[in-house]
Amino acid sequence: MGGDSNYYNITLSYEIPYNVLDSQDPSIIQARDNLYDRLADIIPNRYELFSVKLVLYQLKDTYNFLVTYSAFFRSTEGLPMSEYVDARTLKEMIGSEIEEFFNSVDCEYKQLSIKSLV
Repeated sequence: MGGDSNYYNITLSYEIPYNVLDSQDPSIIQARDNLYDRLADIIPNRYELFSVKLVLYQLKDTYNFLVTYSAFFRSTEGLPMSEYVDARTLKEMIGSEIEEFFNSVDCEYKQLSIKSLV
């Protein structure tokens, strides 16, 4: 390729009723560590990672928590449409891992839609 770069931003957010990420329950700690390990391995090394974050916010109106995963990365190889499809697949895999974690620790969740403000 002629050095073209494609940039991707994956963002997933979930509302949960309590802070399961900071739980001290041994079974939740193990599930959380497994989640972190699996999330770290999802995005292939062929991408240049700029940032990957899993952030927790407490909502002031309901006192629920917002868990947001975001990844910003660049691909310098592959065709744009193929890379876009691959990025969508990565987003689905990440969402599945996070939802599997919530289910494994019996935490209710609701996926939220994130809209970009330009």
